[in-house]
Parts: sequence; structure tokens; C-alpha cells
Amino acid sequence: MKRIYIAFLISILIHLSFFIILNYSKLFEKKEEKEEQKPHSTSEIKFVKLAQKESFEEDKQSSKTETIPSSKENKKQDPIIKPKLKEQKEKEFKKDLQEAKENQKNILGESSDLQTSTLEQFLSQKDNIGNSEVFNELRELYGKEYDNFTKIQKAYLEKNINNFQVITQRALNRLGYPIEAARLKLSGINIVEFTFHPNGDISNLRIISSSGYTIFDEHTLELIRIAYKDYPRPEEDTILRFKVFYRFF
Repeated sequence: MKRIYIAFLISILIHLSFFIILNYSKLFEKKEEKEEQKPHSTSEIKFVKLAQKESFEEDKQSSKTETIPSSKENKKQDPIIKPKLKEQKEKEFKKDLQEAKENQKNILGESSDLQTSTLEQFLSQKDNIGNSEVFNELRELYGKEYDNFTKIQKAYLEKNINNFQVITQRALNRLGYPIEAARLKLSGINIVEFTFHPNGDISNLRIISSSGYTIFDEHTLELIRIAYKDYPRPEEDTILRFKVFYRFF
């Protein structure tokens, strides 16, 4: 046991001696490096400071001498060029505006003349339509109420009653035949009525003569809500009344 204990102490002393020697050599190397760096760092700092001051002062002097004459030259040239350009642009704009106004007046005048002439032509032919199928159909739909309409309303209805039915039937083809009615192979006719306004809106939409089947009557109301946007607009509020046909083939 004594030999082991002595050997253990000897190994500890050997390790401590190596550790002390290594630390001492490192401290000695650091001191040498610090002593070598001190004279170089001071000389470099002084040289950089002197160079920056001189270059900065030269830049200030050059910038002051260059910027002064350019601003004076621009101030002298501005009042000579700008007023002429503004006057020319204003004159050209006024000419274009006057020409546009004159063209607009001519176009509006021509369109209004065309509308009045076509309406007058149609009204002048009204007497020849008295015994036609269109007139008889309107009499059937409106009865004595038709006599209370204005000339413009009558002319509008006589000209477009067939168009309403054609446009509505096209909407029916797009929307499709009622599924339940097709399954039961049902057919029918109903009469729809609503007020059509010059701005394209409708009001008081209703069925005044039922087909006998609720499915057809509800389908007709849905059709009108889709198709009325394609109807020709009236010049006055006009009550529209026409038939919608459901035929199962």
C-alpha cells in the first residue's frame, strides 16, 4: 500500500509541474505580442485621422463652388419657357371642348328626331292595324281597359306584344320545363300581368289567369323576373299583359 500511495503522489507532482511550465510559457508569449503591437497601432491611428480631415475639407470646398451657378441659371430660364406652353395647351383644350360639345348636340338631335319620326310613322299606320290579329289579341287581353290607354302606350303594345311572348318562351327554353310537370306530362296556359317602367324596372307582377296548375303559375313568375330585362322599354309606364304557353311533347 505504501508503494501505491508514493507512486500516486509522484504522478500528481509530475502533472503539476507540466501544468505550471505550460502556463508560464503562454504568459510570456502574450507579453511579447502586446509589446510588439503598441508602437504600430499608435502610428496608424494618427495617419488615418490626418488623411480624413484633409479630404473632407477639400470635398466641402468643391461642393460649395459647384452648386452655386447651376441654381441661378435655372431661375433665369423658367419664366421664358413655361408661360408659352401653358397658353398653347389651354387654347388647344378649349378648341377640343367646343368641338366635342357641338358633336354631342348633333348626335342627340339626330337620335331624338329618329325616335319621334319612327313613333309618328307607326301611329300614322294605326288605322290600318285596327282589324289585325294583334289588335284582336290586345282587345282580348285588356278588354275595355285598352281604350283608356294613351296613343304612345297603344303603339308600344301593338308593336311589341309578340316580342314579349317570344322572349319569354326563349327564357322558358333556357330555364327548362318544370320537372314535375314533365314527369306528369302536363300542359297549360296562363296570363301574366305587370307594370313596365321606362327605366327598365317592373312592379305589381302577378298571374291574372291561372293555368290550373300551381307549378306553371310559379314558373311563369320566375320566367318574367329573368326575361323582362330583354323586353323593349316603353316611353311611359305601361301595363303588360300576355300569355305564357306550356306544351309537353
